[in-house]
Amino acid sequence: MTSKRLSEVMGKQALARHLKCEHVASVRCVSVDKDSDWATLEAKHPWLCSENLVVKPDQLIKRRGKQGLVYMNKTLTEVKEWIASKLDQQIEIEGVKGQLKKFIVEPYVVHSQEDEYYICIYADKESDNILFHHEGGVNVGNIDEKAVKMSVSLDEEMNTDLIKGTLLTSVPKHKQEMLVPFIQLLFKVFRKDCLTYVEINPLVVTDKIHLVDAAIVLDILAYADKLQGETLESKNLKFSDAFGRELLPEEAKVAQMDRSGPGEFKLAVINPKGRIWQMTGGGASSLLMCDAVCDLLGQDHLGNFAQFSGKPVEGTRAEFTRIIVDLMTREKVPEGKLFYIASTVAPVASGKGGSDIFTQTVDVLKQNKEKLQEHKITIAFQQGVVSNGEGKKQALQQLEKFLGIPIRQYGPKDTAKDILSKYFEKELHKKESKKNDQTIDSIDTYKTPGQHWKPVKTLFTKDTKAFLAGVPPPVVQDTLNFDFLGSRQTPSVAALIQPDSEETEKKFKWGDSVITLPIYKRIDLAVQNHTDVDVLAMFAPPPVAFKGTMFALKNPQIKTILLNVGGMSELQVRQILQLAKKKGVTIIGPGSLKHPMQVGGIKPGCFQFGRMGGNADNVIASKLYRPGSVGLVSRTGGLSNLVIHTIAQHTDGLYQAIAIGGGSYTGTSMIDHVLNYQQNPNVKIIFVLGEVGTTEELDVAMAIKDGQVTKPVIAYCIGTSADLFEQQPTQFGHGGLTFVDANEKAVRKNEALKCVGAVVPDSFDELGQCLSQVYQKLVKEGVLVPKPEIEPPSLGTKA
Repeated sequence: MTSKRLSEVMGKQALARHLKCEHVASVRCVSVDKDSDWATLEAKHPWLCSENLVVKPDQLIKRRGKQGLVYMNKTLTEVKEWIASKLDQQIEIEGVKGQLKKFIVEPYVVHSQEDEYYICIYADKESDNILFHHEGGVNVGNIDEKAVKMSVSLDEEMNTDLIKGTLLTSVPKHKQEMLVPFIQLLFKVFRKDCLTYVEINPLVVTDKIHLVDAAIVLDILAYADKLQGETLESKNLKFSDAFGRELLPEEAKVAQMDRSGPGEFKLAVINPKGRIWQMTGGGASSLLMCDAVCDLLGQDHLGNFAQFSGKPVEGTRAEFTRIIVDLMTREKVPEGKLFYIASTVAPVASGKGGSDIFTQTVDVLKQNKEKLQEHKITIAFQQGVVSNGEGKKQALQQLEKFLGIPIRQYGPKDTAKDILSKYFEKELHKKESKKNDQTIDSIDTYKTPGQHWKPVKTLFTKDTKAFLAGVPPPVVQDTLNFDFLGSRQTPSVAALIQPDSEETEKKFKWGDSVITLPIYKRIDLAVQNHTDVDVLAMFAPPPVAFKGTMFALKNPQIKTILLNVGGMSELQVRQILQLAKKKGVTIIGPGSLKHPMQVGGIKPGCFQFGRMGGNADNVIASKLYRPGSVGLVSRTGGLSNLVIHTIAQHTDGLYQAIAIGGGSYTGTSMIDHVLNYQQNPNVKIIFVLGEVGTTEELDVAMAIKDGQVTKPVIAYCIGTSADLFEQQPTQFGHGGLTFVDANEKAVRKNEALKCVGAVVPDSFDELGQCLSQVYQKLVKEGVLVPKPEIEPPSLGTKA
């Protein structure tokens, strides 16, 4: 997620600098917090003393008016007293407890209800949209249904005539004359200043136009690109503070680590006395243990949520581990605690040097030997992919001997329940299901643009050939190993594109043989020399990836682009997707800010991209050397590896898996791939791996309900424990892994899928059981004929 909401003071001041229009009233507002000096503010802003005022919190709080948090038409003395009564006081809003820290004070605008209007400009995948309603204010309600909408494609300018003829038909004529140039200018500012959302409610129109209440969201990466060398810090941007409990110093430090480096780190302390603490690699997978603990033992057992991913600065993973160990060993519990460390993509214990995950973790654990013993810590390592385990086993045995505490190793076959039962056998129980208010028996209230659904084209065949741009050599080798194990006659990789490479070719293993792949500095040179290639897999850094992708889209030979890229601005992604639509090119991805590895795809015998499927050991263990009967779609690459392994254990294996990416905008959606699987006679079972955030899974539910999808669908959305996190909306890793709406919650989506007939387990751990039941039923009915098992070719001496 590359967009952040500006504080209301900052947002209004930013708009005021550009809304130079005779009809717009001057914007006057000040920010007040515990460090504010009233004397200074009064001297600088005399209107504070001479006019009646409005004051309200300037934090991420919805419906401030309905919460009684807007104090209107008051004197400065009254405003001071009101702020003093609220500042740093803990209150509860819709079940969330927190403190009011910042306030906005501005002049009160005398007006009537008839003077209040509503306007919102927001970006979506294909256009910028304007919503306008002739009634505004806190009591409008259902504004999406009431407002008039006008959409403007990214490559179009606003049609001035449509403003009056479409948006303002219910507005008095004399006010139309004021609003038309205002809306024109506001839209221009929206685009020029890289905004993704502007809502003004109410927009008060008297003799002037007043921005009474405003929410402004900035695409920070697009804005940073626009600065051309200046830093965001130099602009002194102020963003809205979340409402909720105060961050602990350690949580604040991790948040700073997350903001300042290329790696991603998330930390939330749930219960200092909780007996289960975790540190998990990956985005979506980081919620798995949280969900399991809450489901099986109760939320009081959970100590924290901690997630890492990306390529952090050297030493930051060690510091992250150190912070978690310190927090975990502050509060003693007689029974001791479990420290769960997991990774769903890379081997946890690779032992490849000082910078890898395992080595840094081990160093910190050794430094805290006495603490770990004193607090009776038990450690559980889990790896979500299969690899050569002997080295890890020995390393963990040595660590266990040194630390003098129990350490156990787990693999992809082990469920969270399996792990927890080893340590909490007496306490393990299934919590009695509480019928929450999200339980539903219908999804008729969900509105979806179903008329736009269409299945994605067939992406890969046994003859697919691709260019790999910016791909590290080990990943190239994994792709070639996958090809060889899948009995491809020729490699799927035709050439490498490396703009900074001094090499013109590079050697790789192909079974027992060695092959040479050419290296090109530019895409056009690669295309000229390889006319049979129509797939481009892009792994380059965001600036290079954007330019390279836009260039590739202009070449008619390229039909599919796989954006294994994180950190593109939302504007760049939208520009790519718009051009791709015009050119008829399928885009898979991109990933979110620091999660390029969310994007992935694998089709046994045909093609592999991203880290989906893992290394050769995991390919064999997950039966990815030959096609099965299950089609998988997800938003996450790492966790998909675990699911693919589960599919292999309980069915005849995977036909294809696509991880569409976790960014705010992606080239394809879940329903696109589900409809492709519905049409494909080789796919007998459709698997949808969802997560908290976005409503794409509800699109799948609607397609099932409407009869567009008739094959068996197994679905599960992770993140059922997300309500634990007090500061909402909470981002858990992916751009989409957050929720701000009831329809985006995992519990709601699981219920919706279940009510239309999808097979939805009660927990992630039960996915294997569901797969087995559906698979066996189809086999018994003769709908599915199991694919015969074969012996994969030998790779010989491994690369």
